Formats: sequence, structure tokens, C-alpha cells
Amino acid sequence: MKNRKKIRYAALLGCLALGTTLTSCNDWLTLYPMDKIVEESFWEDKKDLESVRNAAYVNMTSNDCMERYLVWGELRADNFDKNANNSDIPTAMQDILSVNLKPSNNYFNWSSFYATINYCNKVLQHGPEILEKDKSFSQAEWEGMRAEMIALRALNYFYLIRTFDEVPMVFTAINDDSEVSTLKATPQAVLLDSLVNQLEYVTTTNMTQNYGNSADNRGLITDKAVHTILADLYLWRGSYYETRDKAKADSNYQACVNHCDKVIALKNEEYQKNNNGSFPSIGGGIIGGGASDSDNPYHLIENIGTDGVGLTTSAYDEIFGDKNSFESIFELQFDGSVNNNSLVQNCYQKPDKVGYFVPSSIATKLSETADDETNAALYSKTDLRRWATIQSKGEESYAIVKYTASMIDQPALKDNNNVTGRYEPTYSLRSTANANWIFYRLTDVLLMKAEAMCMLGTDLKGAFDLVKAVYNRSNPYAQGESGLSEENAATQEALEGLILRERNRELFGEGKRWFDLLRYAMRKGDEEGPSKAFEIFGKKFVGTQASTARNKYQQSIKVMYSPYTESEMKANPELVQNPIWDDQSTIQKK
Repeated sequence: MKNRKKIRYAALLGCLALGTTLTSCNDWLTLYPMDKIVEESFWEDKKDLESVRNAAYVNMTSNDCMERYLVWGELRADNFDKNANNSDIPTAMQDILSVNLKPSNNYFNWSSFYATINYCNKVLQHGPEILEKDKSFSQAEWEGMRAEMIALRALNYFYLIRTFDEVPMVFTAINDDSEVSTLKATPQAVLLDSLVNQLEYVTTTNMTQNYGNSADNRGLITDKAVHTILADLYLWRGSYYETRDKAKADSNYQACVNHCDKVIALKNEEYQKNNNGSFPSIGGGIIGGGASDSDNPYHLIENIGTDGVGLTTSAYDEIFGDKNSFESIFELQFDGSVNNNSLVQNCYQKPDKVGYFVPSSIATKLSETADDETNAALYSKTDLRRWATIQSKGEESYAIVKYTASMIDQPALKDNNNVTGRYEPTYSLRSTANANWIFYRLTDVLLMKAEAMCMLGTDLKGAFDLVKAVYNRSNPYAQGESGLSEENAATQEALEGLILRERNRELFGEGKRWFDLLRYAMRKGDEEGPSKAFEIFGKKFVGTQASTARNKYQQSIKVMYSPYTESEMKANPELVQNPIWDDQSTIQKK
């Protein structure tokens, strides 16, 4: 029985690694092949537990999940336009890009996320019994694994919350479809409370700090990832309560700051350890002069070079090209052989073809000022991130290059207005789909802390300094009058806008933008929030499409969330469709 069980489970993991996806059948949570291979006799030792724990991570690399990280987090925002020269783009993606949201769109199917959640639930359910059976499995090991699974489950629920608002809450393992009862969607506030409380509990236990190698330390959940997910949840929950209960909102913002500080301290500790306790001068050859620890207190990877010469050290190359950089906190691992990240090559750029999407005009234009408050141009003429995000294809044509380049030979220029000839960046595009997908990195944490501090309103200068630290890394020539000025953040409202723009400059194309805009809209209130957010992202719409989109975003905050897919509505009569999209459903009410 044990051998047969092992063979069946190995087959499952092999299928997952090769990209086999779990799809919805006749209910909202499809579990095969889990219902065919998991029985009580399977759970005998810690290797069984580790197998299912690994399956949770592997399932997150499936194309079903990968596409939704991007579709849910980017497509409705202002970063992307459809590539008119690529006829392969799925119609369902085009519909979401143009805010033609329909319950029949399969990209709103959530079964792949619930499959990951169920793997986590399985480990959490059977861990205690394995602890009793397998004497080689220690309490400390179990606490580390439990923290992993609670955090991974919380991250998957967080995607569901930000996309759909209210979703069914399942914290028990499911063996087969017959065990799935119809469940009502749980109110967002209730689910957020549960996720936060569970994560706060595991921070008091033995969380894993070091797996012994860089890939596992970035590709698996560690203590840094737990604190980062908690910070993100607190920032979101603070925004949720901003117009409902300001005292409760501020309590959440402060908790976000506290967890960001823990991540920053842990990163500082990691840096000290890797440098034998010393702090050598960082980026001594940085553009514009030398840099010391006081200039770079967060140990961000510097862009080092001299004017007119290629960068000898590039933040892009280390973070996205080499992967698993010092700044990384959690990123999915792809090797291009056992598993492939075809998402970025299909959607952004392949070596021989521009992908489904091209950058919108906010990314292709260059601002003469450090920060364009009108948001007509995202990047300034000094911002090195512009050419590490998009690539000129000639004749005002551009491709999204982030993630798809394994290396960028980028010039160190004071002015990017005339990047031609010997000053033109050269790109080494990945020949295989082996780009990792980054969920969290250090600059994200710094900007989360800045946003929470901004909303607290007690230290706008401290929040601005965090933004400036992120900005200066990629704008080494934009110092003094040409750089960010505190005048950019003279008021809480001005600083809030600056942070939103800086997050987009830093995290463009990383599946964050729509969720940032939704968080912003929540803080402006259920009625005014969508229209205020539309003032920011609606610039990409033109003509009749602009007026149609504007009308949609003059409705309640519900318009910022997506509809439940029809397959889920048919399977679960307890689900109540988002009223904004209810009239577009073909489901017949009983």
C-alpha cells in the first residue's frame, strides 16, 4: 500500500511540475487528482507531509495561477495596452483589458487558488498526527512548516479577496467533491480578521529563517515573507476601514509599519551576516559620486557606472536577471525545463515576438521633472527603470521587457531623452521561460511602510524619505533640484499620490497596480473612490471607450471588484453575484 501510494503521489507531482492545471468541474472547488490519491493511509511520515507541502508551491507555478496573478493584478489598470500586431491574445484577456467584464469569462475561475489552499489545509490537518507518528519530525520543524502553510494559504486568500471582495472561507481539508458543501461567501472583514489572527499567531512560533541556500530562502516562505504578507494585509485592512472607522484604520496602518520594520531589521541582519558583521561602502563607483551606508541604509542593490558607459552593477540584472537577489523576499522558482514561466514571454516579449501587451503611453513618454503629478509620463528623463521596464522597437513602438530579459547592458546617462547609437540599451532576452515570478521584494516593503506612515499622518517626512530612497537608487543623477523634493509631498494627499506613482515606477508589470488603485479607492470611500481612481488610470481610455469606462466607475466600490464566474454560480446557489455585474450573467435565478 505504501509503495502504491508513493507512486501515485509522485505521478501527481510530476503532472503538476509539467504544468497540468486543475480546472473546475461541477462545483466551485475541484480537487482531482487529490481525491484519487489522498487517503488516510498516505499520511505516515514527514516525507508525506513534505510532498503535499511542495505540491502547494508547485500548483502556484501552474499556468492557471500565473495568468491570474497578472490578469487580476494588472489588466484593468493603466500600464498595458493591447498589442494590435499580435493576433494570439485571448479574447477573454482583451475583454478584461477594456473593462468588458462578464461572468462568463473563465479568467474569473478561482479553482486553481482553492486547490493551493486545499494543499495547505491538508498539511495543517495532518501535521499533528505525523508529529506523533514520526519521531524524526521535530516540533520546531512542524512549527516552521505550519507557519509556511498558514502564510501561503493567506496569500492565496488575499488574491481572492482583492479580486472578488467576498469569497467562501475554507480552513478544513477536502478529500473529494462529495465532501464539499455549499458555502456562502464570507464578508471581507471577517476573512481578513481570520487571516491576520492566524499569521500573528505563527509569528510567536518557530518560523523558518534559513533553508541553507538562496533559491529556497527566496522560493519558500520564511519569517521575512510571513511579516511581509502581514504588512500587506494590515495596509489593505487599514484602507478598508479608512472611511468606516478611522481609529481602527490607524491601528492597522501602525501594525503595517511594525511588520515592515521587522522585515527591514531581518534584512539588515542578513546583510551583516553576509558581510561578516561589517558594512563596507556600498556602490563606491555609483553614478554621481560615492555612496556610504548612510546614503543607502537599506542596502539596496546599486546601479553603478559612469556617464556614457554601461552600468557595471545593475539592480535589474541582479533582481530579475540573476534572480533570488538579496532584495527578494518571496518569488516562485522556474528553471525553464521542469517548469516554465511562459506567462511573461506570452504577455510581454519573446526573443522573436512582442507579446500580448505593450506598455501604455504613461510608460513610453518621458517627464522632464522627477515626478509628473499629472501621471502623463511615469518615468523621468533620469530614471534608469524606464529602459529596464520597456524596450524601444523603433518608430514609436515599444515592448515590455521586465522579466523577459536575462541581462540588460544599460547606459549610465544623465538624460534618457536621446538613447540612441552607442547609448542605446542592449537586451539579452531569455531563450527559455525561466524567469522567476516575484511576489515581494524589499522596495515593495519600503513603499508599503511609506504608505502606512502617510495615512497615519504623523511623520510625512519619514514617509517621504522612504520613497526617496527607492527613487534615488534608479535616479542617481536626479539629486538636489532635479530630484524628488519635499514639496512633492507637502501634504498628506500629495504624498499619497507620490507613493502611488513611485510604486508603479518600481513595480510596473509585477501584478500590483490594480490592487494599489483599489486600495486607494477604498480610502476615498465607497461612492467617490472608483471615480477618483478612474481619474488616475482612466487616461488610457480614448473616445467612446473613455466615456463608457467613466460611466462604469461612477458606481459604488463594487465596480472595482470582479464578478464570480458563471460556473461557480451554477455550482453553488449560496453565492450572490456582485450586483454591478449581475445583469450580465446568463444564470437563471431560482
